[in-house]
Amino acid sequence: MFKNAIDSLKDRITAQMVKPVPSHVNIFYCFGGISLLLILLQVITGVFMLFYFTPEPKVALLSIEAMSNEVMGGWLLRDGHRWGSTILLAFVFSHMIIVFYFKAYQSPRQLTWTSGVVQLALVFLMVTTGVLLPWDWRAYWAYAIWMDYIGTWPLIGGYLREVALETFTLNMVFYTHVLFLPLLLGGFLLFHFKMVRKYGISEPL
Repeated sequence: MFKNAIDSLKDRITAQMVKPVPSHVNIFYCFGGISLLLILLQVITGVFMLFYFTPEPKVALLSIEAMSNEVMGGWLLRDGHRWGSTILLAFVFSHMIIVFYFKAYQSPRQLTWTSGVVQLALVFLMVTTGVLLPWDWRAYWAYAIWMDYIGTWPLIGGYLREVALETFTLNMVFYTHVLFLPLLLGGFLLFHFKMVRKYGISEPL
């Protein structure tokens, strides 16, 4: 049974690899695939950090310092996760700009574009929540600045700011970062790839 599953997977991978690549595809069409690779690297490094991080205000930073200084390769995976998030956000944003420039958001790819925009927002939220997790001076002031910014929003800004301040806990941010947002991102990724498979790669202008 296991051998049949492996053979089936190999056949599916082979079938994908033999598909022809359109002649107009160049490096600018690869930013989406690079973003996916970066997401997978973030998952790998993030899972590693789960074993050592403690989402409590008094010990969060201490647990990260212990992982970086006492665990073999901990500093490398931690820095890879930290810098990888910034690079990922840059690539996803660049991918969106390129898609917009080539007008690949037009019919029939509206849902592909919309799901991509939602993914950009989710990646941004993951970066934002990730910044807060060490709960050091940078995290504190980042949260304060964001709360001040949200408070300037018309109509609902003040209400959202009060709710965020009253309900904030580092534990809640932790589960949002490692569970809620990744599940949402994974769902939108699957939908995004289905749309890409359905409508194909857009032609040049």
